[in-house]
Amino acid sequence: MRKFTKGITKKISKPFKSSHDRVPTVPENVDPQGASSSQKVEDTLHLHPSNNNKHSATSEIPSDSVNQGLPREPTLQAHALPDPKSVDAELQGARDGMQNMGLLGRHATSMASAAVSAPAGLVAEDDFETTYLQPLKVIDVILEKVADVHPYAKMALGVLSIASKIILAQAQRDASIKGLLKKLAQVYGFMTQDDSLGKIESMRGIVGKIVQQILECARFIKGYSETQGFWKRLGKNVLSETDMIVKRYGDSLDGLMQQFRDQVDRDVAVFVQRTGDTLDLEDIAYAKGAGLNTTKQCLPGTRTEILSQITDWINGGEDGAKRVLWLSGPAGTGKSAIAHTTAKWFSAMGVLGSCFCFDKTEKRHEKVFSTIARDLADRDPEMRRALADAVKDSTSLKNSKDIFQQWEKLLMEPLKFSKSSVGPVLIVIEGLDESGGLETRRDLLRIISGKLQNKGLPKITELPLNFRILVTSRPLPDIEKEFENVDHILQLSMDDIPAQVVERDISAFVSEELKELSEFQETHLAVLASKSDGLFEWARLACGYIKEPYFGLSPMDCFDAVVSRDPGERKDLLYDMYRLILEEITPKDKYTKAQYQKVIARFRSVMGQIFATAEPLPLASLQAMRQYFPDDHDHYEVDGAIKGMGALLSGTTHSDTPIRPLHATFQEFLMDESSSGDFFVERTKAQERDLALASLRVMKHGLRFNICDLTSSYLPNSQDTGLLQRVKTSISPHLSYSCRHWATHVKTTDFDNELAKEITSLFDDERLMFWVEALGLLNAISGAVTVLPLVAKWLKGHSEYEDLRRTTMDVQRFIQIFGGIILHSTPHLYLSALPFSPVNSIMASKFTSRFPNNLRLASGRDLNWTAVQTIINAHTDVVRSVALSPDGTRIASGSDDKTVRLWDAVTGRPLGEPLEGHTAAVYAVSFSPDGTRIASSSEDKTVRLWDIATGQPLGEPLQGHTADVNTVTFSPDGTRIASGSVDRTVRLWDVGTGKSLYEPLEGHTRTVQSISFSPDGTRIASGSMDDTVRLWDVATGQPLGEPLKGHTAAVYAVSFSSDGTRIASGSSDNTVRLWNAATGQPSGEPLQGHADAVYSVSFSPDGTRIVSGSRDKTVQLWDTATGQQVGGPLDGHTEAVLSVSFSRDGSRIVSGSADHTVRLWSAEIGQPLKPLQRHTGEVCSVSFSPDGTRIASGSWDNTVLLWDVVTGQPLGEPLQGHTAPVYSVSFSPDGTRIASGSVDYSVRLWDVATGKPLGELLQGQGVVSVSFSPDGTRIASGCLDNTVRLWDVATGQQLGEPLQGHTEAVRSVSFSPDGTRIASGSEDKTVRLWDATTGQQLGGPLEGHTEGVLSVSFSPNGTRITSGSDDKTVRLWDVATGQPLGEPLQEHTDAIWSVSFSPDGTRIASSSLDKTVRLWDAETRQPLGEPLRGHTEGVLSVSFSPDGACLVSGSEDKTIRLWNPVKVQSSPESRELDSSAFSLHQSTTPHIHESCIMPTNTLNNHLIRFSSSLAHALPNPTDLLAPAPDHNSHSTPFVLRIDGWMMGPSHRLLFWVPPTARHSFYNPWTSLVIPRGGAELDLSRMAHGAHWSRCRDASA
Repeated sequence: MRKFTKGITKKISKPFKSSHDRVPTVPENVDPQGASSSQKVEDTLHLHPSNNNKHSATSEIPSDSVNQGLPREPTLQAHALPDPKSVDAELQGARDGMQNMGLLGRHATSMASAAVSAPAGLVAEDDFETTYLQPLKVIDVILEKVADVHPYAKMALGVLSIASKIILAQAQRDASIKGLLKKLAQVYGFMTQDDSLGKIESMRGIVGKIVQQILECARFIKGYSETQGFWKRLGKNVLSETDMIVKRYGDSLDGLMQQFRDQVDRDVAVFVQRTGDTLDLEDIAYAKGAGLNTTKQCLPGTRTEILSQITDWINGGEDGAKRVLWLSGPAGTGKSAIAHTTAKWFSAMGVLGSCFCFDKTEKRHEKVFSTIARDLADRDPEMRRALADAVKDSTSLKNSKDIFQQWEKLLMEPLKFSKSSVGPVLIVIEGLDESGGLETRRDLLRIISGKLQNKGLPKITELPLNFRILVTSRPLPDIEKEFENVDHILQLSMDDIPAQVVERDISAFVSEELKELSEFQETHLAVLASKSDGLFEWARLACGYIKEPYFGLSPMDCFDAVVSRDPGERKDLLYDMYRLILEEITPKDKYTKAQYQKVIARFRSVMGQIFATAEPLPLASLQAMRQYFPDDHDHYEVDGAIKGMGALLSGTTHSDTPIRPLHATFQEFLMDESSSGDFFVERTKAQERDLALASLRVMKHGLRFNICDLTSSYLPNSQDTGLLQRVKTSISPHLSYSCRHWATHVKTTDFDNELAKEITSLFDDERLMFWVEALGLLNAISGAVTVLPLVAKWLKGHSEYEDLRRTTMDVQRFIQIFGGIILHSTPHLYLSALPFSPVNSIMASKFTSRFPNNLRLASGRDLNWTAVQTIINAHTDVVRSVALSPDGTRIASGSDDKTVRLWDAVTGRPLGEPLEGHTAAVYAVSFSPDGTRIASSSEDKTVRLWDIATGQPLGEPLQGHTADVNTVTFSPDGTRIASGSVDRTVRLWDVGTGKSLYEPLEGHTRTVQSISFSPDGTRIASGSMDDTVRLWDVATGQPLGEPLKGHTAAVYAVSFSSDGTRIASGSSDNTVRLWNAATGQPSGEPLQGHADAVYSVSFSPDGTRIVSGSRDKTVQLWDTATGQQVGGPLDGHTEAVLSVSFSRDGSRIVSGSADHTVRLWSAEIGQPLKPLQRHTGEVCSVSFSPDGTRIASGSWDNTVLLWDVVTGQPLGEPLQGHTAPVYSVSFSPDGTRIASGSVDYSVRLWDVATGKPLGELLQGQGVVSVSFSPDGTRIASGCLDNTVRLWDVATGQQLGEPLQGHTEAVRSVSFSPDGTRIASGSEDKTVRLWDATTGQQLGGPLEGHTEGVLSVSFSPNGTRITSGSDDKTVRLWDVATGQPLGEPLQEHTDAIWSVSFSPDGTRIASSSLDKTVRLWDAETRQPLGEPLRGHTEGVLSVSFSPDGACLVSGSEDKTIRLWNPVKVQSSPESRELDSSAFSLHQSTTPHIHESCIMPTNTLNNHLIRFSSSLAHALPNPTDLLAPAPDHNSHSTPFVLRIDGWMMGPSHRLLFWVPPTARHSFYNPWTSLVIPRGGAELDLSRMAHGAHWSRCRDASA
């Protein structure tokens, strides 16, 4: 049951925290104001907009004016500060007006209307209304009458006004709520007294707490009904709960009011009543340091007019108010101070939703809406719950850089559930111009302006009505253009503030700053203000310079220096001030020439370091890194070099604050040599070298094993409580920076021997593993894959570092394959990634021995890196098309599930949500050459364009084709798209306009399957089901020459070579062809090797290879010069490969398949290993020999194989003779012969000893089932011709006529134990019984199945039959009566292909296309335990061993499994298995006697092992098997998930298995997997769970 928090009281020391961090109170002895008639109130309110309004619409923004729509850049007039006497007069007038006010109207329809009209909804009780609620109703009149008071007072009263309307609008008034209303009326009465109003400005802290507490009361009253219901569900006493909360509100308000009287701001908290759990949102991306900065504020008494306007806009009427206010102005005019002042004021009131400040030195734009969403969630519990729900099943969304996704999924959708918000909610976005370049700013501008190309994306005008967004920026052209003529944006410009107002405010600022310097008179201050030219930043710098003179100068000397300079334009004015300050910090005449050069050199070096870092670092981190610079003379204190620069840089006095220019123009100044002179800072490669060396040395001293004390290997990082905080405290900012950016600095500098040695030191030491560990914890794995090849390139050509270069590429391969799991659960870097690394990999050879207590592969460990790198279980349907982005970091896929998806090419993780818009299957996807867009084509007859950054569609679908669009591609310059369709045409489209170019290109006589642009964009090649390839002139749309003919079937794929001279084509004639693009003639012979249609082809970037994908489920590489295959086929897909593509660098291949997956392969293919002897097709049938020592299997590959049950090794060569799949095998009772039945119309007999066929084949009609009679003299067969046939084993002759009666194919036959009867199951849904002697049917058909019967089996005593059916059920039948026994056995989720009784008749085994084997109690018909999982495809056959101790199963996955589903005795020592003897590669584990295994290592009497050897069982599994604390983590343990994780009970992570090792993987119920040679794990020394870190302890 979820916890209910009745109240949260938090102490605060400052009045600036958000509303849920505090709590207030109210005096009992405050007399509320009186009231009069209702009609007079209505009259007064009707006159409100014009009554005594002293200010025009150009001087401020009253709420009603905002609703009517003001000009976007109103002129700001100068006003003197209000005279206190005039304020008193206004207050008296307000009180007089109050005497004529009565009750308000009775119905408030919405919160929005309540904000602009007097709300009502009060229940009768006139005395209560008149006596207690009148002060809440007159607040609007008070606010109107005192319009000239300070903006802060207006803001406070405005918020109180909104709160009053919310409170009054609630109809439910029980006794306790009435008590709270009385208390609130007292507060309102007190706050509207003249002496109280006069103190609001001076008592901001207390006023802010009072307003917050009233908003909390309003929130409680607004949601009272819902809260009551919640209490009732928890069985709480509603009356007592309400009384307690109301008392706490009252006590808090009393205390605050007393403080107001005493004019003392004590540390009193605001009482906040909340229900529900505390939800952790720490893993949602958040821009640190982007929030409110209280040091950036306007001086009290300045900027009053514009602050008043902004306040009126925020508190204004909600129904028609403009949602966004854009405050623009040149650099240095004070926009930031206004934004932070507004944010601070509203934060003190508890109504600041978020303050987000951009910084050009950081990529904060990637976290803008995720940060704002988290800020809003901190103040609103409903928003917090909705946000937690939004990300709970989407790890990618938590750290998505896609701001459109953030906007929709993290902000707009959660806000729909936020109903408790009261009062205005302000969001400040400060410094929009510093959000990056045009590209990074474009999407944010689209959201704010509402100019969204995706019509389905929520618009900013759909925000709750009480939301306001204040945006500040310089008036850059792109911002001006985007915001121009936008109805919901109110525009204010700093340039429109009258010069005298600006000068007055700067004068006040200068006066305050220099007030301690008595020598400065008003005339001096006026000169300074005049000199500033309206730039507050200049005034700030000037005052700082004057107050802290350098080298003996007096303040007046500094003043004279400032005012005597005449730089001219505004930009030069700021630059001149920078120059003046720097010259005074380092006065040239105070140093010798050598000293001055040394000081300047240090300044340049430190500033160069600051500017060269990829992200701002705090002083302590800059200092730490500098100590590792290569030259000793650079090892000075950073703070010494920037001492005195506090006016120019942040963080100079706080070691933990990132150092960055306080104003963007300072960096621009220093990097402009013509302006900065001696202080010019140049970006050089030497700086990059210094930072690269420093980063590597920081890592040398800072990295360590398990640096963040990861608690358990069973947990994903996301579930490791407190991990985020441990990452912050254990990985310092400079260590984090070094891990993420060292390679970036290396690649941008020239080759350097010292630097190369430092890299060698890292890569030769186990610190390399610790570096990868840190990357996993920092969520920075993908970046390493991108930069490591660049480091390898940096090393290329230096032979002494060739080993290092190879190591960098090996590490890249390691991260490409294991990066995803390291991010998911970092302990598995050591427990899974390292053990599964290939034997010959550098990572394995260097580090395996350093982690001795680990998982080890007893067999099946790869020698070298395999071709497959990543398997992405991408879609819920067929993957039709795949493409790699030009930079190789992303994969796009299109599917029959109607979506386009983007994937991280390193981790395989999804990037954002699916791109949805197509209404039918997506047949093709293509990246634009610049990687910013994707084109997709669909069965819905359209082409669509998508913005990759946002995941949103660009414009409307491109329509014109009249049938399915099979193919789409971009032109090389990205300006055009070509598409091909079932309508037999090719079309060209203009990317900019979305319009079709020319008429359709017609010529093909059947469907156009594929198109490709030539590299120069002048030609298009198209392939068609008319068996031809055609070339087209892009300029004219006309065909070029005759069709290219040579294929004998449909052409599914075409591709131009990178030089445009050749074309490759793939066809359903199973070949790939090369064509001369100039002549149209074939080049050489067809490339043959695929066994089925070729669906996709692609040239490598260098033109030397072709990759092809085929219906035969393989990917194949070809040498274009020789036409020969390169290496063996790339196997792994389980269905047709429909799309293949090379990466731009030619190192990787991506493929998409009908098996719903995307695979990423290495294009560097080594020599294939000698294949294991195994079935190459589905295993259709398996059977134990009567003595239980052998297994016979029949397969789709037309062969029968014999296997040794103990070793799993094949006995002899395959039994070959059938010419079609072998559906059934059966041992003779004496075990000397095998019968096999095939759809080649034959039954064959084989000699088990020799493997030779016995006699002539027995001719049948599509034999799918065979069974020996108990005496071995006869064979029964079930045939596709609807008959059962009997055969004489000795003569090979058919006995009698076929047994006829079934009306469809007979799928299964079985002799009774006494040999007198035969049971048969048929696709006609029946089971039939036959007399084995006469061939007559016994009784009527056994009916009950609703689909075909696929398998039948007699019980050992012959009294029952069990049957399995396509209807997913198992049935039991009474042989004597022909009646069903009980209800069907229902647990399987797909067709049941095989059933078998145990030898003692107590159990039934069934196997299904749902990939499982199940056991049933034959008496109770209940399932026994969990299904046996392990096969990766449907299970076609199952059989008990003669002793009933184990099962054998055969599967579509081409493997055979032996299962131990019940407790059995250990195998005799003579048959004990030493797995190393049968390893594909040499075992790393010595043979251990079975008796060494402790009996406690069990799960339901099964050892936890993933090997054929009991000696390999997991030690100490107690923690792994312990019940989960919440008892709700139900999971089937020890089943290999589709993503490769082996999960223990309660979803605990045990280890991860790479794609190549998953096919024939063991689990604790599997005693053997055939064929041998797959991965078998030795867990006997594995450290795991809370003890995982012992993997490194050699003594453990």
